Formats: sequence, C-alpha cells, structure tokens
Amino acid sequence: MTSPSRIGWLLVATALLTACAAPAPVPQAADSSPPPVAEWPRPDTHCASGDILLDAYFETGNLGQCTVEADGSFTLSLIPEDAPPINPSPWYAFRASGAPGAEVRVRLEATRGHIRYWPKTSVDGRSWTPLPAEQVSSAGEKPPWLTFTFELDGAYRWVAGQEIMDTWDYQHRVRVLDEVDGVTARLLGQSVEGRPVYIAETADRPEFLLFVGRQHPPEVTGAIAMRTFMDTVFADTTLAQRFRDRFKLGVVPLMNPDGVARGHWRHNVGDVDLNRDWGPFEQPETRAVIGWVETQEAAGRELRLMIDFHSTWEDLFYTPPKQDDPPDLVTRWLDASRARLPDFPFKHVPSKNLEQANSKNYFYRSRGIPAVTYEVGDETDRAQIRAAAVVFAEEMMRLMLEQPKP
Repeated sequence: MTSPSRIGWLLVATALLTACAAPAPVPQAADSSPPPVAEWPRPDTHCASGDILLDAYFETGNLGQCTVEADGSFTLSLIPEDAPPINPSPWYAFRASGAPGAEVRVRLEATRGHIRYWPKTSVDGRSWTPLPAEQVSSAGEKPPWLTFTFELDGAYRWVAGQEIMDTWDYQHRVRVLDEVDGVTARLLGQSVEGRPVYIAETADRPEFLLFVGRQHPPEVTGAIAMRTFMDTVFADTTLAQRFRDRFKLGVVPLMNPDGVARGHWRHNVGDVDLNRDWGPFEQPETRAVIGWVETQEAAGRELRLMIDFHSTWEDLFYTPPKQDDPPDLVTRWLDASRARLPDFPFKHVPSKNLEQANSKNYFYRSRGIPAVTYEVGDETDRAQIRAAAVVFAEEMMRLMLEQPKP
C-alpha cells in the first residue's frame, strides 16, 4: 500500500512533468482597437428640491447637470452639447415652479469658459426682464460661476441666459413675412433632424443679396437686430421699395433650428459649428443655403452683398480687409451709420484671418463681394439694438442703390 505522502509526491511530480511538456503559450497580438469612448454627458431634464421643481421640458430648455445642495439650493453645471473643441458660450434655460413666495437659489457653473449671459426672467415665456444686480453675485467680469435668487410669484417663472426665441416663433415670423407684398416665404431645406429651414425671398432681379441668421443658437441679440433690419428692408417706404425694385433678397432667419430647439451652445445636431461649414458644406443647413445661391447664379443673377447676424460681447462688424473691400462699400456704410448713431458705439474690425470657413470669408473669397458679420452685444439695450438696426438697414439700402449696375 502506497502511503499518502508518497501519493502526494507522485501528484506533484506528475504536475511538474506535465507543465514542462506543455507547449509555450502563443503570444497574443496586442489589441489595437481604440478604447471605448465614454458617452458625452447629457443635461438633466428636471430637478427638485422640496416643493420647488426646475425643468427644461420646452424648446431651448437646458438645465445642465443639476445638483441639489444640502441647504436646498440648486447647482447647475453647464455642459456643452459636444466634447471640446467648442466655443464656450454656456447656455441655460429652465422653468421654476412651486408655491408662490418660495425662494429659488441657483448657482451656475461653467464647465467650459465662463458665464456669458446675465440671467433674465419671465412669467409668461415671452416678456423678459434681466434680474436686478442685487439678486446676482459673480466672480468678476467673465466669471466661471454666478449665483442668483428669485421668488416665485405665480405658477411658473422662466429663467434663461437670453430671451427665448424658439422655432415656433420663427414659424410665426415666416407666416408674417409671407403676407408682405412682394415677399414669398417657403421651405428651403431641412435640418439634420428634419426641422424646416425657411427662406423669405423677393421677386427675381439681375442682382441679389443674402441675409442669414441664428447659426449659433444662443445668439439672440443678433436675431433681434436681424428682425428689425429686415422689417426696415421690407417696409412700405420709398427707399425700401426702390431697393426691392432693383435687388432680389434672400433671407434665412434661422439656420440652426435643431440647435435652437435643443438648447445647444453652438453646434447643430451633426456636432458641427455651422459657421465653420462654409466651403466644406457637410451639413444640410449650409448646403440648402448655398444651393439657393447657386440656383440664382445659374439663372444669371449676381450676388452683391452678404450679411450674417450674430452676437458677441460687444457691438461690432467683422468685414473683409479694408484694402480689399470692393468699392470700399462696407467702410462707407458703417461710417454713414456711425454719423447717425452718436450714442451707439460700435467697432469696425477688418478680418485678418481669411482661412476660417465662416460665411463672411467664404463669400468674400469665392465671390469677391462685401461680406459682413453683424455682431450685437449680448447685453446691449434692446431698444438701442432695434433703433440702430433701422439706421444700418437704411444706410445699406442707400449705398447699394448708389452702386453701378453690373
């Protein structure tokens, strides 16, 4: 009989011999596939603290990522729609509800850049008022955070970085323009998600002009200026009628309906800054507009001017370089407007970088025409924006009428 200890040694020896006889493991090729990419965070749709509810269940709504603090206040971490690089323009828009008289305390934190927009409130989503300075606290001129408080005085209180102008507002606007004598508003194309991109156009003429707006969703002051500017051009005045008798106009007031509806900072749903897609034309929104331009040109019409409406920190105009400004029209236009607007300071900034694929550079490089980015200050007084837009429109029409015909 073999002893247990001897059996143990036999098992060990057998295992060692087996291991020695076994073939060496085949080296495995290194996994060359990229590591999984974490999903980019999405904003929250609602957040509750006690009896107070914040929600973003409406077009343009964006809460960021909401945290309820121990004291019952809300911290909203504002995140862009896509991973960087992206222009840091943190947008927020939400609705607060709760018992009348309840105090709502909010801290905004910019995960990229700084807080750009001063909070504005509304009780109906249409009429907006900036929060008083005593209700707001921030860290300097371009703060990474901002806190504010307000009381609920009804069923709802809307809060947003700018006045809300959603896609429904533009659809109403298109119907209004379509009723103007000599103006036809129609569907030009569709966005990535299938939302309509409209154009308002006037009768065919040998020369035409293009006006576009709202490529960047939060840039509402540019939209306010564009609306008044185009109202002046479509007005029943002698100057405007002479202007429309000579020039065909194409007006695309909302180029990025998906970004507006979703409360984006900058991009469309294709993850693209549309004002960097002039030339590549990878997105359906820019393709729709350039298709309209090329259709006019194929019919023998000549593009004479392009204006693109935007918003930034201050009132200014980006233009082609002065030395290349065809008949110096843009400089004369802005100088004539400045003479009529002594209380509305603005800058004229001739571009140095003509390589960026924005609308101004594209039309200037490809057509050699005056092409302008009309920038409006984020917090410029709204009445001043409208008054200045009337002057800019009138002086533009006068100077264009003075230009020799091709």
